[in-house]
Amino acid sequence: MRSVQRGGPQATTSIGINRLRPLLALLGVVAGLLAISTPVSAGGNSSTPCSLGPQPATCTYTVNMHDLTQTSPSNVPCVDPPTGPPTGIVTVNYSEVFHETVNQAGDAWFTSTVTGDLTFVPFDSSRPSYSGHFESWFGASMNRNNAVFHDTTNNTLIGSDGSHLRFHMIDHMAISASGITFQFDKATC
Repeated sequence: MRSVQRGGPQATTSIGINRLRPLLALLGVVAGLLAISTPVSAGGNSSTPCSLGPQPATCTYTVNMHDLTQTSPSNVPCVDPPTGPPTGIVTVNYSEVFHETVNQAGDAWFTSTVTGDLTFVPFDSSRPSYSGHFESWFGASMNRNNAVFHDTTNNTLIGSDGSHLRFHMIDHMAISASGITFQFDKATC
């Protein structure tokens, strides 16, 4: 396995992010679906998403979404150059649970778990296609002074040529009350 790590205390470089652009694009698409999807079912004490800022009472909101599909151009993590043009089309079929809580002080917590199957079909038919399973988790907590954002994803794919591809990525960013930022991203193939 190969490990790529960028960042450190007070690091704000985007070098690691640029190397992981294909997967981040996929995660961005999934996050975009969160913003525009209509809830299939909601739980908690609110039937609509909580607003940011102080609440009259603690607000919680949970939405479960199933049988969602998204298609977009992408590269194959750990195989293709991460900053090059897309080499094929990725299609993800997934389900997601999203939960948020905002309290009376305006402190907020968000978490999302996404799991499903994906396929990658290359533009060049001489290259292998891939199919497999992915799982992704995102969490954030913030208050008036501090914020923490983190996510992790795991992909296990099998190529049409019999190859196996496992990709794991973790990102973390924390911002303190004094504005000091700590961040890192790490990918393992």
